Amino acid sequence: MKTKAENPRAAREGERGAALITALLVSMLLLAAGGALLVTTGMTATNSVDATAEAQAYYCAEAGIHSALSVLRGNVAARSGLNLPAGTLIGNNFRTANLLATANLPADPADDPDGNALTRDGYSRLSGWLNYSVGNGVNSRVPLDSANPNNGLSYSVHIDDPADADHTQIDTNVTYTPQSLLITSTGYGPKGAVKRMQLLVNRTYFDFTPHATLLMRGADDCSNMSGFNIGDSNAKTYSGNDAGVPVQSALPVFGTTCAGNATQATSTVNNSKPNTVTTNPQGQVAQLTNSDLSPWLQSADNARALLSDLQAKAQSMGRYYTGTPSDLGSAANPEFTFVNGDCSLGSGGGLLVVTGTLTMSGNASFSGIILVLGDGGTMTRNGGGNGDILGAMVVAKFARTWPASENGQPHPFLAPTFDTSGGGASTVQYDSSEVNKAMNALGSRLLGMREF
Repeated sequence: MKTKAENPRAAREGERGAALITALLVSMLLLAAGGALLVTTGMTATNSVDATAEAQAYYCAEAGIHSALSVLRGNVAARSGLNLPAGTLIGNNFRTANLLATANLPADPADDPDGNALTRDGYSRLSGWLNYSVGNGVNSRVPLDSANPNNGLSYSVHIDDPADADHTQIDTNVTYTPQSLLITSTGYGPKGAVKRMQLLVNRTYFDFTPHATLLMRGADDCSNMSGFNIGDSNAKTYSGNDAGVPVQSALPVFGTTCAGNATQATSTVNNSKPNTVTTNPQGQVAQLTNSDLSPWLQSADNARALLSDLQAKAQSMGRYYTGTPSDLGSAANPEFTFVNGDCSLGSGGGLLVVTGTLTMSGNASFSGIILVLGDGGTMTRNGGGNGDILGAMVVAKFARTWPASENGQPHPFLAPTFDTSGGGASTVQYDSSEVNKAMNALGSRLLGMREF
């Protein structure tokens, strides 16, 4: 049997090198994938290091914000060399915090020491309270852990008044006080990492602008006040002239929100003993429009919301009571006091909120703001004795709660009551200084914050 010899080599003449090329291609793909993995791993490590530096800069900026707030709240004593007595506390005095002569040390440079484009020449940086000791040879930063401005952790802050960006008001008007301040904090971390944060702080916890020594917020239907009696003793004085220092513009003695209430108050004033109610350019009685009032007095719903907010604030501060407390503050030590119910006032000072009936007997005296808001809406003064009320007062009556069956129904402002009787000498007078001290007792309010 003859067998044909096979030649496999000849059959694969066209496949020479194919396996080698395939192996090389696969090897190149594996090499590229491995290289990409190495590069990615290296980049991740770099990003991790940079992220740590960025995080440290962020925390430095946050530390600057908290340090500035501590200064504003009066928790940090002034450093030596400041144009104020040693150990001075700002205590929510936004004018002191933003006026260069009282916020910065006299040796501070007039221009921006840190080259920060967000600042301007001659800005407040609170160097009278914060220890700027590192940075570019001009002490432009507050160190947190090291005296090395390049690799250490530090921050700088500057203060601006959004309503007076060029300092025109505060530099030319000795009575001007910023209502809010914008704190910008720049945090510096390792490897040149920089983070910035801004915080807008309102000087007062809520909006209170006195429009009269005694404001009677009338009923929404403008019905007559349930009672308005200022007393018939010769020794009683009501005044809208400012007793504060520096003296501010006078206010109307009595403020109302309805024409009928204004007529009622005017009749009472005209029938009182001579000189009981002093005169000034603003008048003895004024009728205010709704737009004249603070937002929380423009509707009963707004008033209820404010009262609930103040109650929660008082509870957090340990100043919430359901009856007359033993401590109502004083002119020298103003306190925020919230009484959910009736209160009998002896003497005190600060911000007093009463939801029921406020009764003042004998030598009752108070310096600050008295708000009689809620279901009571009644302020009564009786008996003899001497006592002065210096500051401003508001009386407004409205329901705080109601049966479930009345949900969805309107619950408007109701008619308030002010009743003074009995003998004795007493003075009720507007005092802008006591009003400011009362608002400071409640502290500032943080309005908004951003990182950039």
